[in-house]
Amino acid sequence: MDRPEQDRNAILGALVNLSHGVYVLGTRRGREMTAMTASRVAQVSERPPCVAVSVRDDRYTHDVILESATFSLSILRDDQVDVAIHFAETSGEFYDKLHGIPYGQSPNGSPILLDCLAYLDCRVLDTARASEHTVFIGEVTAGESYGLSYPLLYDPSEYEGVLI
Repeated sequence: MDRPEQDRNAILGALVNLSHGVYVLGTRRGREMTAMTASRVAQVSERPPCVAVSVRDDRYTHDVILESATFSLSILRDDQVDVAIHFAETSGEFYDKLHGIPYGQSPNGSPILLDCLAYLDCRVLDTARASEHTVFIGEVTAGESYGLSYPLLYDPSEYEGVLI
């Protein structure tokens, strides 16, 4: 059953109040590394530690995660809006977004930013459908914090439509 437009607008207005962070989601296919900005991420269990990340089906990174069954999350600091925009503006299919960015590889081989708050390395356990998105549920197999700071929280006004 479709909802009237006023109900949709009310729902979207309420959803804006959910707080969530901004991350760089990395993955790899063989020797090819790719990364994108992700803002739909949540911890979903503690034992084992698992996170869920939602990726639109038409994103280049989506199919690479499906093939590799691994991904990383570089947790951005509150002063890294420019990094989030950099990884959101262009498709990794046509441009090496990691070129010139200091990064390493997680134990599972996914790219992780060396200049960030922390990283998580994940192995895909399961997937679920959510409209035009796939929700990847990943078991966190490694992680590290790089210092004390505040994480970057999603504020739609900072991204002018580049994050979905």
